[in-house]
Amino acid sequence: MSTQDFKLQYLAYSFKSISRKPFETYVIQRIWHRLGDDRVQFVFQQYVNRGEKDKYALADLYLPQVKMVVEVNEKYHYTSEEQRERDRLRNAEVAKRGKVDVRVVNCDQPLEAVHKDIEKVVEEIRSRIKNLGDKFVPWDGYVLHDAKYYKKKGCLNVDDNIYVQTIDDACDIFGIKAKHKGFLRAAGADIDEKTMLWAPDATNRLWENKLLEDGNLIEERPKKEKGYPNHVPTALSTFDHKRVVFFRQRDDFGLNLYKFVGVFMLDVVRTKKENCTYWKKVSDTYKLK
Repeated sequence: MSTQDFKLQYLAYSFKSISRKPFETYVIQRIWHRLGDDRVQFVFQQYVNRGEKDKYALADLYLPQVKMVVEVNEKYHYTSEEQRERDRLRNAEVAKRGKVDVRVVNCDQPLEAVHKDIEKVVEEIRSRIKNLGDKFVPWDGYVLHDAKYYKKKGCLNVDDNIYVQTIDDACDIFGIKAKHKGFLRAAGADIDEKTMLWAPDATNRLWENKLLEDGNLIEERPKKEKGYPNHVPTALSTFDHKRVVFFRQRDDFGLNLYKFVGVFMLDVVRTKKENCTYWKKVSDTYKLK
């Protein structure tokens, strides 16, 4: 899939996902068209942890490159002082937890006034991009480079958003071959005596693989109903090994790709304590030999 194809699919499905919210759809579409810059990524309904158990917010529009959230407030947001205060507290929490600035477009006013709110948002986005200068990283979507690209670059970095389509594609980066027998097929292959390429799959029917704590921890366990034995003793025997991890999971649009998420080692203390295998991130980068 080319970069442009991905952007088109991403945007089409994103706008479709909010089509039942007419005011939100109108405002976000107008921001997109007035901005006229497809280097900027629009993320809809972004999950934000509010710091308490089972308490979260869904930001209407999140712009990760410029650290901004846009909330589209319909009439009910202005029905009472109590509601205004709830919104104020919510937005303050979103700003603090997400480390972003929150801007509000008020849809309980005439169209001309709504357009002025939108224009302020658009101008601020442009201003932030200008102020970032060379630090602004354009949104490219999923860019699927071949092995030669990464070998020439000499390093894998989480910030580069590295995706590959298959385990074999990941193996090609290291000049190794994937294992093709039984459940070891999904494990990947050895890079050297102390380092393994690992490609866990969040949708695996035999294993539960979860990426936790903002990508800094992986939980791995066999599914009980499949009758697999305890995996912990085997993992503990390789406590000093590193795993270069390409994690596979389905995104919001049904695409299944392997993403480089970093270098991990066994969290021995937590693994022993919970009798479940945990891998903690030790680096966002891996230098290719």
